[in-house]
Amino acid sequence: MQTGLSFEAKDKTLQDVLFAGRRFQVPRFQRPYAWQTREVSEFWDDLVGAEEPYFLGSFILNSEHEMETGYVDIIDGQQRLLTITILCAVLRDCARKLSREKAGLFQRQDISIEGRDGIQSFRIKPAETIAEFFQQNIQQDKSNILDSTTHSPEEKRVRDNYLFLKDKIEKQLETRNSRDSKLELLDGLRVMVAGLIVINIEIRREEDAYEIFETTNARGLELSVADLLKNLIFQRIPAGQHQDLAKDTWAEITGDIESTNTELRKFIRYFWISKYSFLSEKKLFRAIKDRIVDWQQLLEDLAENSKLYSRMLAGTEQDFQELKHGSKIYDSLFALRLMGVTQCYVLLLSILRNFEHLGTDPTRIIQFIEKFSFKYSVICKQPTNRVEKVFSSTAIKIDKAVSEGPSKHLSGEIQAIFAELEKNLRELIPSEQVFLESFEDLAYRNTDESRRLIKYVLGKMNAHFSKTDEHKIDFNVVNIEHILPQKPHKDWKLKRSEIKSYVNMLGNLTLVSRRINSKVQNAILSEKLPELEKSELAITKELVKVIKRLDGQWGEAEIEKRHKELAVLAYRQIWA
Repeated sequence: MQTGLSFEAKDKTLQDVLFAGRRFQVPRFQRPYAWQTREVSEFWDDLVGAEEPYFLGSFILNSEHEMETGYVDIIDGQQRLLTITILCAVLRDCARKLSREKAGLFQRQDISIEGRDGIQSFRIKPAETIAEFFQQNIQQDKSNILDSTTHSPEEKRVRDNYLFLKDKIEKQLETRNSRDSKLELLDGLRVMVAGLIVINIEIRREEDAYEIFETTNARGLELSVADLLKNLIFQRIPAGQHQDLAKDTWAEITGDIESTNTELRKFIRYFWISKYSFLSEKKLFRAIKDRIVDWQQLLEDLAENSKLYSRMLAGTEQDFQELKHGSKIYDSLFALRLMGVTQCYVLLLSILRNFEHLGTDPTRIIQFIEKFSFKYSVICKQPTNRVEKVFSSTAIKIDKAVSEGPSKHLSGEIQAIFAELEKNLRELIPSEQVFLESFEDLAYRNTDESRRLIKYVLGKMNAHFSKTDEHKIDFNVVNIEHILPQKPHKDWKLKRSEIKSYVNMLGNLTLVSRRINSKVQNAILSEKLPELEKSELAITKELVKVIKRLDGQWGEAEIEKRHKELAVLAYRQIWA
């Protein structure tokens, strides 16, 4: 295979990979053993159902440090190789009841490697999270997993998969009458395993692994740039005598990002392009490896930024109280959460980590980013890669200006950077005509995401009508009210099929307290209006006035007219 990458890819049998003379290890960065009965059942069916040796998938193995450590790192294939080792242990244990000699052969040749001195070492070194359990209950000769106690989901999966395979093999053994016939069956299964076909991809540089993942589709769990970076950091920062500080810090980072319900690899890229250079995820790992010298500092920077990232995506208003205008900043960040817009976090990371050194208040630009994102991304659904580059470029400029040290001109520099950003973003905002056409699609849908977005939009409009800063709405205590109900009472003289195209339009919606919402439900308009008048929300008071001016008429034409008026208001004033 000709390629710019440093690797070899060859079709091989498992006999020439796992059961040759090399030893393998699961690196620290790998995910836990994750296969459950469903995956093992599929593997078993493929193994015993194929007329010829079947294709097990691709293995990616890194031999870069084999001379130093004595192990080849399993980059992709951990799930399959550990499962095969479990199967070998089942074959050994079943053989032990029939022939100690045969069981010993299985142990020495399939699970262990026997040196010329007779000393055995295991072929696979699992990740430390299950190493002790796996070695004691799977790999050691004469182990008895039936008497084991599991202490983690990972250990339980190992035990469950052993029992599943044991049950399958014992049922086959029950069909054989003689001892020799039973041993023949076990030998046959062992031959099947050794004959499995794999594509053995061997790399000699860690950074090649991620690019290979872009073009391979192995059966095991895929890795990301986060997995590869974790491995690299752990190699550059070895575990100390008493504590693995790198591992503990990485666990904190992972916990921070998991709290945001986003992917770790996305955060790592956002961190990088907010500080160093704009690039795709595909090129990220190599860029980090080529540029970083102080790996401890990188880990600390990631930890600091993961906390900021978590606060932006999952924090409370209290988390921002120490910042000047913290409540206003939180409101905009919360709005971006509701919108589901993420590209701006590249810039916001830079602003927040440099907040104390900016020399100027960033509140206004953060509020502008909220308004821009609503128009550009939420309503008009414009390409995200264009703004991501703008946000990255601005973030890097801020970082560079602050890193050059205190200066009497810094405040002016930052203000100039903000002004340039606003100018660039305004040039990207779609025209009013495009916005109004796109706004027609804004409608209530019966999903949590839609409900949050509609509440946000109506809440901003309520603030506009209230003409006061004291406009915050607790979304937990208000409901979205359809003036024309989704399931209208018979007195509306409308069928659900007739109103389907316009009943969920924004023009038909407002916000009310839960008490009012439960009281009016699908009542006719003459019964609804007196209750709606009791609302303290400005947007509902305004809507009641509109309906009264229309002499209580509220149908398709009136809903569409209000929808268009709200769209114009949104573009020209509320998100201007």
